[in-house]
Amino acid sequence: MHEAIHKALPVHENGQALWERATAAYRGALHDVARHLREVSPPPHRYSVEETSDLLWLWFGPTGWHTLVVENGWSWDRAEQVLHRTAVAALT
Repeated sequence: MHEAIHKALPVHENGQALWERATAAYRGALHDVARHLREVSPPPHRYSVEETSDLLWLWFGPTGWHTLVVENGWSWDRAEQVLHRTAVAALT
């Protein structure tokens, strides 16, 4: 979805607002995941909730997917596997 919205930015009159709305909702969901991970993970915690949310955005936000899938030709499944393993290794 993010890729389609991003491609429409130059030609859609409300493209920027649509992009901001879509990414804000997704970032909010990742923040909820980060908070949940904090609640279920035993201390010590390596990163704050905000830092964890930012890292999740780095790995699972549109830029990470775009880089692996569109620019480098990875399959969606392979990108998901590698990003998941990377996140688990970094956050645990």
